[in-house]
Amino acid sequence: MAASTQRSSRGQLPGLFERRPALLATAVALGVLGGVLAERRPSAAVIVCIVLGAVIALAMLGERAFPWAIVLVSVVPWYPLVGQLAEAPVVPQKVLCAAIAAAPLVPWLWSLALGGQRTRPSRGALLMGVLFASLALLIYESLGSLNAVIDSKVVGFVFGGVAFLCARRFSSARGWLGSAFAGLVILGLLGADAYLKSPSNRVGYFVGYPITYGALVVGLLPAALLFAYRRSRLLAGGLVAGTTALLIFSESRSSWVAATVMLMIAVMLQARAGNFRALAAVITSVVILVGLIVSTGTLSKIVEKKLGASVATSQSVTHRQWSYGYAFETIGTQPLFGAGAPGFASEQSAARTSIGALDNGYLSITVDMGLIGLFAVMIPIGVALRVIGRCLRLGVTPRHELALALGIVGMAIVTIFYDSFYWAQIDLLLGAMGGALSVRLRTIGSREEATQSEPAGRGSPRAIRWAI
Repeated sequence: MAASTQRSSRGQLPGLFERRPALLATAVALGVLGGVLAERRPSAAVIVCIVLGAVIALAMLGERAFPWAIVLVSVVPWYPLVGQLAEAPVVPQKVLCAAIAAAPLVPWLWSLALGGQRTRPSRGALLMGVLFASLALLIYESLGSLNAVIDSKVVGFVFGGVAFLCARRFSSARGWLGSAFAGLVILGLLGADAYLKSPSNRVGYFVGYPITYGALVVGLLPAALLFAYRRSRLLAGGLVAGTTALLIFSESRSSWVAATVMLMIAVMLQARAGNFRALAAVITSVVILVGLIVSTGTLSKIVEKKLGASVATSQSVTHRQWSYGYAFETIGTQPLFGAGAPGFASEQSAARTSIGALDNGYLSITVDMGLIGLFAVMIPIGVALRVIGRCLRLGVTPRHELALALGIVGMAIVTIFYDSFYWAQIDLLLGAMGGALSVRLRTIGSREEATQSEPAGRGSPRAIRWAI
């Protein structure tokens, strides 16, 4: 009994931080380090103390640290708050790339050291690790130097796969709900601040670009909405209304397409499972929201201005035609490995047109990394589609799994119109959500899943079986 209690407590609050000598030693070390750096370089002292504090906080969160780290790194304003075009980050690339790498690796290393939940070795996971390691080596050989690799586009592509593999150790979805809600609130507050400072500009440049902002919003929305609904229907309604405003002011029409498809899938799943009360609630919310927009003159004008057909110019149509023609021609000459470097397609587009990106993320990554690279980034999307397909076949609606799967589908739809894989925030979310889903896939439809929608205990074969 004692041994069982000890095992169950591992992965919660680490024993290291329950001991007063360890806390005292940590405080002394931080104090000495902070004092030395403050004397020499105050700015470096602040950064180091924040990093060390974040690492300790993540360790104290236990298994929930992984989704919190991924979401917080994804929504941090790395770029100027207000802008006209996609601009360089306000922090050095080394700092940004270090944060991207630390988000999946730090919680994973803590879990290894403290004996958190384990998963059985998987041939699929091993092959995926070999695939991304090989692609990383190909990128390094193509770029020719380590400095060229330290770029958020390159590191984001590689660490999307790392996040997937690390996430398999954190199959519990509880942390995703709270972190997604917090992330969406942060995006909302930053978006409101940006709008108040410059109402005529699009909202979302602080995460790189407004369409990136829209992709993050739709990616986090399902899990955040589930978190809010469990606490208050009023809170859930306010979250939906706020999210609608964010997407309108970002002028991200691809995100509206994604949100519409996500809603249709949710309605289809609820109808298939016979959850007519949930179906009626969804339809009622949509009708009220649409009626509010149509009946309020001010809102109608904003929607028409921000999302109307006049936003699409002839230049964008011409560029889209050029993008598809260039992409198919280039892929035909280098089908397997492409140019061997993420960002190659955007550089070619900027050199040949006035827009530095192709209008389709799947084509962009195929030009950059070939069909092998396209297969690699499609793995999380494939897992989400398998989850939705399994739910449709069995007529079940596990909330945690569907929240993650719908978030992945939303970001995947935005990618049809946008070079999403160039943004490390989206790469991390796709990979981490897909990795958590890959462990939980086999549990969908079981009696335990239907009643509690939580993974089985540590060591259970049902909880640790996985297939890509």
